Amino acid sequence: MKPITVQCHDGARAAEYPLCFFINKHKVEIMRIEKQWLTPGCRCFQVLGDNGRVYVLEYQEFYDTWTLLRIS
Repeated sequence: MKPITVQCHDGARAAEYPLCFFINKHKVEIMRIEKQWLTPGCRCFQVLGDNGRVYVLEYQEFYDTWTLLRIS
């Protein structure tokens, strides 16, 4: 698990869904959200990046932090 910087759409709630994120200063645009789900205290997103890779991102609402959980 690696903390990351994410730019989000803020709608009815803060950090409603991710738009893009940065890995080692490299920007990855999110082409689509393939899946999203809730866990206690977190929202998770499986997204397709503009590089064709699939990522799983976790947003911890209490801490207002994003973590990269997995790259496929």
